[in-house]
Amino acid sequence: MIDSAIQKEVLEKILASGPFRDGTKYQRLLRYLVDASLRGEVPKEVTIAIDVFNKPTDFNPSEDTSVRVQIHNLRKKLNGYYENEGKGDSIRLSIPKGHYQVKFTEFNPVINQGTTSDVTTKRSRFNIYKVFAILFGIATLFLIYDKMNVSSSPAQQLLIDKTDPIWGSFFNDLSTSLVIGDFLIFHEYDSAVNRMRRIQDYEINQKESLDVFIQENPGKQIEKWNLGELPHNSIFNVVDIYPVFSAFNKPMDINFSSEIEIDFIKDRNLIYVGEFKNLRALKNLTANLPIRYQTKPWWDGTIYIEEDTTIVLNTFHNFEKSRFIVDLALVAKLPGQNMENYLLIAGFGYDSQVKAVKMFSDPRELAELKAAILARHQQIPEYFVAILKVSGFDRASSNAEITYLKEIHPAEYRESFVRALQ
Repeated sequence: MIDSAIQKEVLEKILASGPFRDGTKYQRLLRYLVDASLRGEVPKEVTIAIDVFNKPTDFNPSEDTSVRVQIHNLRKKLNGYYENEGKGDSIRLSIPKGHYQVKFTEFNPVINQGTTSDVTTKRSRFNIYKVFAILFGIATLFLIYDKMNVSSSPAQQLLIDKTDPIWGSFFNDLSTSLVIGDFLIFHEYDSAVNRMRRIQDYEINQKESLDVFIQENPGKQIEKWNLGELPHNSIFNVVDIYPVFSAFNKPMDINFSSEIEIDFIKDRNLIYVGEFKNLRALKNLTANLPIRYQTKPWWDGTIYIEEDTTIVLNTFHNFEKSRFIVDLALVAKLPGQNMENYLLIAGFGYDSQVKAVKMFSDPRELAELKAAILARHQQIPEYFVAILKVSGFDRASSNAEITYLKEIHPAEYRESFVRALQ
């Protein structure tokens, strides 16, 4: 049994470390869990929601998964601490899965070197998978370029420059990362065919949702697959946005939304392309925009624009009658806390993502877009949030219009963003 005074010392050291120093929300949560453990109590999801996150007394964990999300993020922060500043700690704090009671255990770095090696080997293997995926994607890109003669297209010769009102601020000394929204994949045992099957479930696209599903279905032998599934449109998105990186004279650093946490946005520019439901940690960037969205099955959804009155926009399709669809996309250019710039291009379906990326990356379409903005507004704001309505035949939609555009004031946005993370 580790003495309570030592447990408190371990806690204070963790709270003063890099992963926790600026995160008052996670400091408060971890302190609450440790205090409960010292009192011999096992914290419940409902009490955590009420006591730590000020949720109402009628909090329903089956409808609100925020506590599970925060606990999941807290475990990741602890792992990050022990991989760096705390790797030599002889006593370690953990939160075993399945409950919220913290655990203090003695740890001998020498004895556990084999474990560290195993972890390193797994990570190396995962990195190899990722490299193969990217190399396959690059090979596909070259094939598409060859077939479409992109290199000789006059439009692609018109590079974006530093004076561009939308892209100009990306011409800075920071690296720029492209984040692709990927789908969560898992394996489960199917007794009907007596084998494991690879599953992509529309309703289970977050790690937290999968953890709950695993707990509720122990007999299915569920395992999360190391790699996410890339959306079909992502290869076209990469082709279209590549000239933008060429204009920046920067390498294209590709990442997947399933791999990153909110700290990833620090000290870098970022471009996200993907579905709303794959924003994951980047969803925090949209928390204080005058926009709400609701994802629905089969790539449908609703956007709520909150002005003096709430404007409701819906996607549409009826494939029993025709292939005509209406899709919606959010495009938000947002300021970071320092020099960072973030561009989020999120849609419900294939068509909105392909068309929105094309409009903001192809020089000719970008010129038409800026002309359309100037026709309705006196100037093009440096930071903004916009909603695009895309319509036409499924997988070939060519019509797009700006249905909403609002300027984002950097100081106000930065302040509200910091409050949202506390």
